[in-house]
Amino acid sequence: EWKQVKQEARSQVKAKPTPTTGEPPQALYSKMKPMGTMKDQLLLMSSASSSYREEYACRPCGSRRAMRKKKRRSGQESEHLSHRLKPAASFLCALLILSACACVSRAADSRARQQQQQRQHSRQNARTNLSPGNHTRNAAVLVSSSRYWHNYRHVSNVLSLYNVLKTGGKFTDDNIILMIADDIPCDGRNPHKNGIFPEYARTGTGNSVYNADVEIDYRGTDVTVENFLRVLVGRHEEGETPSRMLDLTPDTNLVVFLVRTACVDYPRSLCFVSQLIAQSSSSISFTSQTGHGGESFFEFQDGEELMTQDITDAFQQMNRIERYKEILFIADTCQAFTLNPTDPKVLPDIGALPNVMTVASSLQGQNSYAHHSDPEIGQSVVDRYTYNFVENLKNLAMRQPDSQVDMSSALWRSMEQISVKTAWVDALPRKKLGADVGWTDKGCTRPMRNIPLSDFLCDMEHRNFAAAAASPTLGGDDFILHSNCDDDSSEASSCVDSE
Repeated sequence: EWKQVKQEARSQVKAKPTPTTGEPPQALYSKMKPMGTMKDQLLLMSSASSSYREEYACRPCGSRRAMRKKKRRSGQESEHLSHRLKPAASFLCALLILSACACVSRAADSRARQQQQQRQHSRQNARTNLSPGNHTRNAAVLVSSSRYWHNYRHVSNVLSLYNVLKTGGKFTDDNIILMIADDIPCDGRNPHKNGIFPEYARTGTGNSVYNADVEIDYRGTDVTVENFLRVLVGRHEEGETPSRMLDLTPDTNLVVFLVRTACVDYPRSLCFVSQLIAQSSSSISFTSQTGHGGESFFEFQDGEELMTQDITDAFQQMNRIERYKEILFIADTCQAFTLNPTDPKVLPDIGALPNVMTVASSLQGQNSYAHHSDPEIGQSVVDRYTYNFVENLKNLAMRQPDSQVDMSSALWRSMEQISVKTAWVDALPRKKLGADVGWTDKGCTRPMRNIPLSDFLCDMEHRNFAAAAASPTLGGDDFILHSNCDDDSSEASSCVDSE
């Protein structure tokens, strides 16, 4: 454009006629108006370019410029609109936040009221009615009738309860008969030699329940139905080792714990199929499928079976020769409640077998499941029923004031503050186990809800030791476990907790 302006100026100069004065061209050029300073030249150039744009601009370029101007105006308008709406949006957000906080507060208040009511109910029905017995001794028979590597969790169950008895209950090995195959610790597939871990095996932070303090009375092929019944009735062969005998008196509270489950946590569809097969075929077919336990019998190492009638007969003999005061019979297996020794099918007269209470991890037609597996071990390491019971006890003990100093005394006091029914039934609902807990205390002079757990899991010979080590216990209801179970019922029940 600047070149064009110069050319136009030159053409105008050339177009003027030559004067007749005879002056030279240099003089004529000197009379022309100068171009001016640089500022004047720039002004001239800008005016020329703007006139050019106005005159020669193409329509597409003009439309694009118009669009840009329109966008700028709309952006300014939207910005003004957003400025106007900002206070309203802030007010709405604040209103929503306040309403949400109010809802959360109301829900928390309602939940707190429900928990307070449940604690009051539990305190009235459990804490105030706990009545320790007048027995003088305690004893336990712990049996895992499984063998082989794939039954890792069965041994873990028994040894977990064994550690609770010795750590929190102050039991001595003289009062415990332990029957396990003892082939898991030295198995070639065990990555932790001489160790059995119910949890945290892979991280190395778990505690092995198998250690140098474990005293096994019957191991390997000695774990038989005959030896189990001989321990109960006290009729041993001549020359039997005294450590394999159990000295029971009329003032002894006895715990009998049988473990042999069949079902790992398979998909529920497969479990449902197995239940359909069991319903459509005989009980023998179902048992051969699971291979562990079935209706009214309990297998020992896949070679022989302990029938419910055998348990009932053994307990009746013990009653006649006065070898117990009260018996807590616990079974953790598939269809465990069918082993109930006070079942009317095997015991028409309940008076013939007094003070025998039964707790089972599953009802008839139900399976007992594993809790979790360990990737390093490659097997399920503990069952749900035993694991949740032990974890509940530990959680209660951790709430004691001196649990960090003396865990054994804290466990003892926790077992004094919880009933047998709460610990073994109410605190283990179906949503945790996958099965319903069966229980009965028919024929017992004391209901299970009034018996402290320490009457069975704490050795009364060491009560003075625990009392001397005791410190102020928790007040109120911090340690109460809650459920919606009917405390007045003595039948097999399905318990679902308050949540």
